[in-house]
Amino acid sequence: MKILCRTLFDCSHTGTTGRFNAGKLPYNDNVGNLIDDQDSWNYSRNQQRNWETLNQLISLRTQPYDVQVVLSDPDTWQFEFEVEQLDVYGSDNNLSVLLNECNGVPMIVGLGEKLTRSATLITSGPNQSIWFKPINNPLETDTNG
Repeated sequence: MKILCRTLFDCSHTGTTGRFNAGKLPYNDNVGNLIDDQDSWNYSRNQQRNWETLNQLISLRTQPYDVQVVLSDPDTWQFEFEVEQLDVYGSDNNLSVLLNECNGVPMIVGLGEKLTRSATLITSGPNQSIWFKPINNPLETDTNG
């Protein structure tokens, strides 16, 4: 089952991990940002931290696979991932368990986001900052012949 995650937090998968090492500068991160000083490294690392947080949240109950590259527009970031059983996140495709586990989780702000009103994930209401949506539900087939 494929799920779309869309958020107002900058969760660019930059690939910047570990500790700052001036000896490895300059380089371009996975999204093309030039990393040439500690400030640009911190910015890229914080984008990666948000990505890691979202991946940890979706991995609490199952092993996601085929996690897609994060796409962004001026106001949102989104990516798709797949799980074998959608019901690990709640019954009737409502993803209530996943939403409950995400609600209130701190995120790093001050990156590319413009529309967030809180430094935590909010899963419902007027200040919602993250959405999950099943994007395909193949018809179940009878394997008993």
